[in-house]
Amino acid sequence: MSKSEQDLQKKKNTGKKRNTADYIYAPLVAVLACVSIFLLTWLILPRISDQPKRQSADRNEPFSAAVTEMLPGGSSAPEGTAASPADTTLTEQTGTEADSSAASAETTTMSSAAGTDSGSSAASTDVTALPADPNVMNPSLLIARNALLFKVGETENEVIFTRDADAKIYPASMTKMMTLITFLSIVPEEKLDNHVTMTQTVINAQKARGLLCAGFKANESCKIRDLIYAMMLPSGAEAAVMLAVTASGTEEAFVQQMNQKAAEMGLQQTHFVNCTGLHNENHYSTARDISRILLAAMENPFIKEVMSTRSCFTESTKQHPNGIKLLSTTLTRMVGNELEGMSVPLHVVGGKTGFTNPAGQCLASWAVDAAGNTYVCIVAGSTAKEPLDAIGDTLTLYQLVSEQPGTIKRIQPKEANLPDYVH
Repeated sequence: MSKSEQDLQKKKNTGKKRNTADYIYAPLVAVLACVSIFLLTWLILPRISDQPKRQSADRNEPFSAAVTEMLPGGSSAPEGTAASPADTTLTEQTGTEADSSAASAETTTMSSAAGTDSGSSAASTDVTALPADPNVMNPSLLIARNALLFKVGETENEVIFTRDADAKIYPASMTKMMTLITFLSIVPEEKLDNHVTMTQTVINAQKARGLLCAGFKANESCKIRDLIYAMMLPSGAEAAVMLAVTASGTEEAFVQQMNQKAAEMGLQQTHFVNCTGLHNENHYSTARDISRILLAAMENPFIKEVMSTRSCFTESTKQHPNGIKLLSTTLTRMVGNELEGMSVPLHVVGGKTGFTNPAGQCLASWAVDAAGNTYVCIVAGSTAKEPLDAIGDTLTLYQLVSEQPGTIKRIQPKEANLPDYVH
């Protein structure tokens, strides 16, 4: 075989080998390429599509945990949201009385707002559905860090709304409800028309603490009944301390009796350091415990009358011949007809405000409907700068008594519409 024939034969053999490689390896490479592309697509695309959801969740961070609370009958509603009407049967500032608001979710369970706690329930995390869900109130409508709304029942209270009801709060001047309960457990009501003499020491001490005073003067002969109204309506600190001193000799001794009374009432998350609500790290409570204090106050007809009074005058004295005009920091901060347009019109009867910078604006109140049903609302930790925001939170929450949660809009009183409001 010539050299040229040998070269030709080699080329043919090489071509055969290449054809064999093409048949075997080319399809394999193609398959591997396809598999690689599929795996990359499977791993990357879901992350890209999830990004908008993550960004949405980040924007809603304050309300990113919707926590459930068991309601009577076994139904549940997200923490910080309202129970669906289908799930429930439905027929409601002072001292150194501010803080930015924030809403955190806490797992709590309550079979009765003022009754026995029954453990904790599981949490859901669906946030994006909240504003659009007709059975859920838009969480941005509520400023308060802590809130509780329930219908008062004969044996069990029906929870309508809750937000961190068991979280620690500073009660500020809502404390004075407990001051009055304790005072009346020591001093019988038949002595309320007796007189005590206001001292300069008491007045100076409250002003030095930056607390609001009702306006009594040193050596003024004050009727005990007037001191009570002065403590509860404009939240006069000198009136509160004078009552404590009258009942127990000193404020410190009186506060011990306040804590003893709280223990008797089963308030395990409440402790008092003073009778005015002056801020102290060891002076604390919860929205749930405050609701129990309010219910106890409402059981006393006299306290209920005081807390539902819009304004009054103290008796004439040498220092105040025309008396002192006392205005309720609760009832003068609303017009009074804000809830009349509801499916079930409500009337806010009374309450007690509170404020310190750490506590924020607070309000414990109750309302009734035409059928005589009573509702209790507690809000704490509304804004630091706007006294009317706690009222706005309260009026907004009361709508849940009869309105679809998804249709509720915030009710915010305006100073210009409140002739009695002390600006």
